[in-house]
Amino acid sequence: MSAFAFTARTKARKRAADVIYEADQRGMGRNPEVLRDLLRERRVVTAAQTPLPEYSLQIIEGVAERLHDIDTLLRQHAKVHGLDRMPAVDLAVLRVAVWELLVNEDDVPPLVVIDEAVSIVKSISTDDSPAFVNAVLDAIRRDLETPSWTRERVMDEPARPDEPDPDSGSEADTQNPSFADVEKQHPSLADVENMNMDELDELLSDY
Repeated sequence: MSAFAFTARTKARKRAADVIYEADQRGMGRNPEVLRDLLRERRVVTAAQTPLPEYSLQIIEGVAERLHDIDTLLRQHAKVHGLDRMPAVDLAVLRVAVWELLVNEDDVPPLVVIDEAVSIVKSISTDDSPAFVNAVLDAIRRDLETPSWTRERVMDEPARPDEPDPDSGSEADTQNPSFADVEKQHPSLADVENMNMDELDELLSDY
């Protein structure tokens, strides 16, 4: 895809990145409310502005909702000392793309997301940006595709049928009666002393 032959979807991504970039220039940092406030401003259609495409709105709302998760992934994989060290345009485009990787995978395949982001920065950012954006997004894609959830799953698995339930007592406890149970089943010496002959005969017949 050439830098000047954007599809409608690509233009929507770029418009979303423009709004996210502007929010960052307003000091968004880790506060998504700055982005939400700007989006409310942009929803007011004026003659001087072209309305944002529906997909742009979806992206911006999604980035605001998942900003913490998105930026956490970027810090882990961008290998820069703080997101503020990254070119602001690249950061805006990356936030759009990471949201798509996190939330919109069923609608847009990950490799398409990466290709779109690279195409956008190729047209509006530095010469180094395409390779940088491609490397970061590919690392995040591989991270998200790793089934790390299986490590926590073991802790949630129920006990197998051949294993005793730790909350219900051991097998030995189930089979062997307690001293209190034995005491209830057999008469005491005082009980024996108070029995008549017929009761004693019946008791002795049990032994």
